This record gives sequence, structure tokens and C-alpha cells, in this order.
Amino acid sequence: MSRIRPIAWVILIIAVALLSWQLAHKKPASSTPSEDGADAPAQMAANDRVPSRRAGGASVAPPSAATEQMVAPDAISAAPRGSSPSPVAAAPVPETTESSSLPAATVLENMRTSIRQYGSVFGENPVGTNEEITKALQGGNRKQINFLKEDGNRVNSNGELVDVWGTPYFFHQISGHEMEIRSAGPDRVMYTGDDLVTR
Repeated sequence: MSRIRPIAWVILIIAVALLSWQLAHKKPASSTPSEDGADAPAQMAANDRVPSRRAGGASVAPPSAATEQMVAPDAISAAPRGSSPSPVAAAPVPETTESSSLPAATVLENMRTSIRQYGSVFGENPVGTNEEITKALQGGNRKQINFLKEDGNRVNSNGELVDVWGTPYFFHQISGHEMEIRSAGPDRVMYTGDDLVTR
């Protein structure tokens, strides 16, 4: 009996020492992979599956770095560099100098005169888009008459008549004999306070 006690104490001490050593050297789940690196992919996959928090009793997986990288560029590219995203239209273009030596109102009146001359020859105003009206006034009509003169009105590279600030006119056909001609004005934005309009 006296021999059993010292052996039991030795076994107990060894067991406690082994248990303490294992607890002290146990690696946490998120620790670095083993020295040989063989289990690195398995550990990384396991880490991705470990839920980080619980919401309403359900496990919620943490977002991966790849997901975050995919979202960030989209958010950045949504707006031009140096501007903040906004549902409102961009700020008006700063006022620019006129491209004609004539006042803008005079150039617009000359445009109205060209439309009226066309109407007096053909019995009605030209119709269609700005480009189609421009063609008709430049001689693309059945009599091949050019109604555009050197009066301040210009045609841009798209074949559209433009005001002195380079913005295409807006032609609104009211009737066969009446047309509203609108210039966007110096801010180059239609339907704002500085628009010039004639009929």
C-alpha cells in the first residue's frame, strides 16, 4: 500500500504537467499555419467559415476582403473624380464669352428671320430635329435655297444650328406657321432664367 501512493502521486503530477503544457501551447483557431505550411489552405478555408457574430440567433459570416474590394471601386466610380455623388444635375457651366461680335438677341432674331423666309417660300416652317431643320435651311429643300446667311448663326460639327455660346437651338413647332426658337443662354442649360426665346 505504501508503494502505491508514491506511484499515484508521480502519475498525477505527470498528468497535470502534461495537461498544463498542452493548454499553454494550444494554438487558437486564427493562429498562423504550421511550420511546414501544409495545412494553410485548410485553415484559411476554415477561418472563412467561422461566424463572427450572431444576429437574431442566426450565424452571420464576416465579409471577406474580396467582397469589400469589389464594393469600394463601384462606389468610387459612381461619381466623377473630385465631385460628390448627387441625384441633382451638375452645376451650371460658368458663363462663357460669346463667339459672335453681334449680341446674342440679334443672332437669335436673325435665326427667326431665316425660319420665316423659309416659311414664306414653302408655305410652312421646316420641321424635325435641329439637324433636319438645319439641312432644310442650308439648301436641303426641294428648291435647294440656302436661307442661312453670315448673320452670327453657326452650324456645329453635328450639323446643328447653335447659338453664340455654341449650344444647339431648341426648335419647338407650335403650328405649321409658328415656331419657338430657344437658346440656352450663357449657362448653356435649357429652361433656366437666362434663356433667350423668340417666335
